[in-house]
Amino acid sequence: MRKNIFEHREQRDLPVDKRHIIREGEGGDIIVVGRNTFKEIIRGVHEGYLLPLDYDPPAPPPPEPTKGEGDKGDETTPPPPLATPEVDILPATPTSEYPSLPDPPESPSFIFTYVPSLHILGIRHTPRRIYRFLTRRYLADEICAPVVAALLEQSEREWSEEDARHGEGEERFWPKTVKPDAEWRDEMRVDVRIRPRFRWRTFSPVIPVPEMREQSAPTSRLFNVEELKPTEEEIVRDERIREEIEMARKAAKEKGSLLSPAFNYLRVNDISQPRNN
Repeated sequence: MRKNIFEHREQRDLPVDKRHIIREGEGGDIIVVGRNTFKEIIRGVHEGYLLPLDYDPPAPPPPEPTKGEGDKGDETTPPPPLATPEVDILPATPTSEYPSLPDPPESPSFIFTYVPSLHILGIRHTPRRIYRFLTRRYLADEICAPVVAALLEQSEREWSEEDARHGEGEERFWPKTVKPDAEWRDEMRVDVRIRPRFRWRTFSPVIPVPEMREQSAPTSRLFNVEELKPTEEEIVRDERIREEIEMARKAAKEKGSLLSPAFNYLRVNDISQPRNN
């Protein structure tokens, strides 16, 4: 987030003919998934607008020497460390230094939508995981409502102090690899100069879309079935069926056999006659 904001700030200082297209936009709706992502996004927006473009991050501390280092009695040399790809990751700026940073430039507003992401691990949390599995319908409502508000661009409101507490309950289920002094554990702070640019989506009931398709059949019966008259094709078909039935009866009578049950229930005079329901 900080790198993306830096690119947009640099583009604004260049002439129009020298600007290039940046893949990710600046500002707008941001759907945040999880408390850890929420903290990183807020920190990235602060550092992207408060830090100067020529910001030179402090050098990382030197690595601590290992226990076997400096032992002259050991003549064997340890194998060289594996080469790791260099990643351009700037260290985070402490939130306590935000007030001392210069005023931010003009920027668009950021509209947040929070989606909970609670991933519970461990055997002792099995009953809780079973309960959450059986009540996923409530979690679906909690997730779908804000996402729909963001997709439909519904109303928005100003940032409040309670918004910074979204997902606080997720921190107690984070793995132990997240140390107490990690960036994720830092308290979320919003600078008063950045706060007016933060907005929050609010969900409102969705109005159902009216049915605009034409009905294939009338809703009310406008005609009487008994008043219908057969067409010429239907009359010819009925005559042919009568002839086939009569021929089948004569053939069966000559052979002294009976007709099948289907013919016994069929009446020739009822083929084209209207039937009463």
